[in-house]
Amino acid sequence: MIYEVRIVDEVYSGMINIFFEYYKIGYATTSQQIARLEGTYREQIPAIKQQIKHETGLTVTIK
Repeated sequence: MIYEVRIVDEVYSGMINIFFEYYKIGYATTSQQIARLEGTYREQIPAIKQQIKHETGLTVTIK
C-alpha cells in the first residue's frame, strides 16, 4: 500500500481541504477528507505541509 496526504487549495470556495489517500498499484485510490481549513491559512500551506511530513513521515502534495 502507498499512503500520502494531499492538500487542496480550493480558490473558488475559499477553503483548504486535506485528504488522506491510500492505494495499491492497479487498484483505485481511496481518499478521505481529514481536515478543512479557512482560506486565511493559505499563506501557511508550506508550513502545514512540512509539519505533516515531519510528524507522519508521509508524502505530502499540494494541488
